Amino acid sequence: MAIIFLRAEEINPQDIWGAEETVSQQIWGNYILGSAHNDKLYLELDLEPKVQTSGTEQWNNLDITPLLEYYPNEWIDLTAELVLGYTKNSHSLKTYEVSPRLGVRLHILGNLRQYIPNDNIFSFERFSLSTLFRYEYRSLYDNNNSTEHQSRLRIRVETKTAFNHKDHTDDDTYYLFADIEQYFNFGHKVKEVFANKTRIRLGPGYTYNKNHRFEILMIYDYARDTLRGNVRHDAIAIDFRYKVFY
Repeated sequence: MAIIFLRAEEINPQDIWGAEETVSQQIWGNYILGSAHNDKLYLELDLEPKVQTSGTEQWNNLDITPLLEYYPNEWIDLTAELVLGYTKNSHSLKTYEVSPRLGVRLHILGNLRQYIPNDNIFSFERFSLSTLFRYEYRSLYDNNNSTEHQSRLRIRVETKTAFNHKDHTDDDTYYLFADIEQYFNFGHKVKEVFANKTRIRLGPGYTYNKNHRFEILMIYDYARDTLRGNVRHDAIAIDFRYKVFY
């Protein structure tokens, strides 16, 4: 599976003093390679570069995330991920992240699996609905020898709606992707460019064939920028995705 994310932000200098709230304008991209070894096991590698396209304070980021999914039955996914991240901010600040994640996805109507036909007995024609619960333990390090740790729970509701075929996994199928995710942080706040609270994603997708898929999503992030205190710092992004299965 393939996805590409890039982020760009627009920052008002007065944010440094916490005086004003701003909206960050971003571009994301993910390139994801996915492989199903059988009907029970799926492996994925997500390469996620992020780059700022506007604003006075510059930062760039690269996340590499290997993923393993196990399917004990047709309506439950068990997931394990490891995020390896690098962020370069203005003022020569460099941050490194190592964050393992464990999760469970429940397929309520149909399924959102990328390569398996939608044969769930609870399916509605053309429409799939799932929930994803993930726990992650975040470790952040910077070049000032500072180390921070944080636990976080993420809860997401995901949907896909196929248009010209009954299943979004069929060849030459157009579909609509939408989800909303809430973040719950435990313990003290860590210093990072964006401390996400809520994320909404919406946009069209196209399944060219069983090996290639494309999506373009509009994303809204409600966030707090903890690098400069508890400043409101929302983000609007365009996300270009390319997924490859082999």
